[in-house]
Amino acid sequence: MSAVFIPIAFSAALAQMQHGQHGQHTGHDMRGAHEGAFTDAPMSQEGSGTSWLPSSSPHYAKMLPTRDGGAQHLMGVAFGGFTDAGGTRGESQWAASSMAMWSGKWERPVGTLSLRAMLSLDAWTNGRRGVPNLFQTGETEGGQPLTDRQHPHDFVAELAGIWSKKLSPDVRGFVYAGPIGEPALGGPMFMHRPSGFENPEAPISHHWFDSSHISFGVVTLGATMKDKWKIEASAFNGHEPDEDRFGIDPIALNSASTRLTYNPTPDWSLSASYGFLDSPEELEPGVDVHRTTASVTYNRPMPGGDLSAGLMFGRNSKEGEDTDAWNLEATYANPQWSVFGRWENVEKDELTGVPAGTYRINKFVFGATKNVAVRDGFEWGVGAYAGFYSFPSTLEPAYGRSPVSFGVFLRVRPTRM
Repeated sequence: MSAVFIPIAFSAALAQMQHGQHGQHTGHDMRGAHEGAFTDAPMSQEGSGTSWLPSSSPHYAKMLPTRDGGAQHLMGVAFGGFTDAGGTRGESQWAASSMAMWSGKWERPVGTLSLRAMLSLDAWTNGRRGVPNLFQTGETEGGQPLTDRQHPHDFVAELAGIWSKKLSPDVRGFVYAGPIGEPALGGPMFMHRPSGFENPEAPISHHWFDSSHISFGVVTLGATMKDKWKIEASAFNGHEPDEDRFGIDPIALNSASTRLTYNPTPDWSLSASYGFLDSPEELEPGVDVHRTTASVTYNRPMPGGDLSAGLMFGRNSKEGEDTDAWNLEATYANPQWSVFGRWENVEKDELTGVPAGTYRINKFVFGATKNVAVRDGFEWGVGAYAGFYSFPSTLEPAYGRSPVSFGVFLRVRPTRM
């Protein structure tokens, strides 16, 4: 149970970076500090990897002292609490999930350089099998497929840099590269989306949309126009991370993807992508996946808060068979409260312990968080959620007739900038 509080202490300890470094914010230091790494739009427009969000999205980050004339920020979130996945197969567990990201940006005559490092303590706090999550599939533990559990993230989840340069008043080119990063495939990963970042549960549609967010080897080339259009292409490692969450997997560039994003207004972001993944599943060597995704994300600033929503679609095609996933999620957040919900419709073909086949699963999750304290630039909240399911009757002998999952949690993150 003490492990529940480790990532929270980890995130809070990072706040001391602000006090342990020298330097003061001046007018010169602040110029461009809140602009993105490869755009003149606000940092709030940038999601994970090189993905985009609506620029009006709320941005939770802690500004650190400048170093060598560069702006530094700390972002991330940590959840700790109890979860019960429900039903016949659902397990219960004290669990903690975390993601902490440092970024630094330096303006130079030859262009803009941004560096990123993202860490997670999931494998330490939750063990090799991760967290109970009914109908979740993907990756392995002990050479066996993980089912009904969310795998832990790798300790180093991103280690990459972005170099960008204006090619004309309206066009900026960029290169994103690193030994660990996220290719231009899908959209912002679930912990970075304002429409879902209050929900501590990973979507069961994760492996149809944003599962490549930790790739061991990524190079992306792209260009933006007027901070509204972005086109990019990636070469990356399509193999999913192995079971050693604290090590570095072999670096490779064996897969490819491309993505087009359009932000017509500050409140909207639309994207579509396609990717070829070379043998992503460890238990299916030689089986390649073609992934197609589309998403619409929205954020509406309101008096005292924000309403964020997202609709995502993903299709995995392998060996001539297609499986689809839909994810509709929304969050309303203000300084006191947040309420969130998510509906998913997923065709699951990797369930174990049931008759072989593809099953259409519907999952509904609703929850709320109450902010209880703000200290040293961090926001603390307590929350709860419940999940409900609809699935074919063939699965009832394994999962029960009407499983209900629930959880209670403590959440900490930097305050909103």
